[in-house]
Amino acid sequence: MSNKLYLKGFSNFGYHKIKEDDAEKYSVDGERVIVPSARTCSPTDNRTDFSINADDGVWDSGSDWESTTLEIAVAQMELTTLAELTGATANEDNSIDEGTLDNAPAIALSFAALRADGGYRLYRYYSAKATNIAVSHTTKGESTDAQVYTITFKAIPRKCDGRIRSTLDVAKGDALTWLSTVTPVGA
Repeated sequence: MSNKLYLKGFSNFGYHKIKEDDAEKYSVDGERVIVPSARTCSPTDNRTDFSINADDGVWDSGSDWESTTLEIAVAQMELTTLAELTGATANEDNSIDEGTLDNAPAIALSFAALRADGGYRLYRYYSAKATNIAVSHTTKGESTDAQVYTITFKAIPRKCDGRIRSTLDVAKGDALTWLSTVTPVGA
């Protein structure tokens, strides 16, 4: 009898600020920031197909992985987190100012997907930027639904080794500490 390892959940969404990401070094700064109320995550790997013609035919073909687009929905968003993800200005009065010159910082994303056997599949994207944040405001009416924030991220290869994502399976009951640690490269 085999274990059923299909995925059936999404949780523990968070990020680290990137300290260094260049041709020789990669590291994150500080502790992982948890974004509560994770609801859904839809990652899509973006690949470009190629064909190399030689000897009057296709000699080689395949696809190059260029980036991954992730759409992550959360039920709530703190203004400080919104400012950190988008590059907006956080003010002393707890408001934020957003504008056309805001530059979203690169961050390292991580999250867990519950497996059917009770274990988790853990994901880490080494370098991602928020490219869009959307929320639909509606009247309460008879609804009990939260007005969900959908954050679109673009994950690209880190500069030192071209890695985009790491994935780890952990057994039921094992700690999810891997999400909170990012091993530096070239330190």
